[in-house]
Amino acid sequence: MDNNKISTLKRIIEDNEIRSGEAKEVLEHHLNQLQRLGATLEDSVCGILRKVIARSEAEEELERMTEGIWRK
Repeated sequence: MDNNKISTLKRIIEDNEIRSGEAKEVLEHHLNQLQRLGATLEDSVCGILRKVIARSEAEEELERMTEGIWRK
C-alpha cells in the first residue's frame, strides 16, 4: 500500500469535507432564489448535488457509528 497516496487522499477528503446540514441549507436557499427569479437548475445538477449530500450524510453516520475508525 502506498501510504503517501493514502495520506494525500485522506487530506483531500478532509479539505473538501461537506457538512450535510449546511449543504442542504445552501441548496434549498439557492433553489428558492432561482425560483423567485423564474429560473431553475438543470435536473442533472440537482441530482449531483443531492448525491453529494447523501454521501456526506453517510460519511457522518459512519463517523458516529465507528468513532472514525473507518477513515483509518
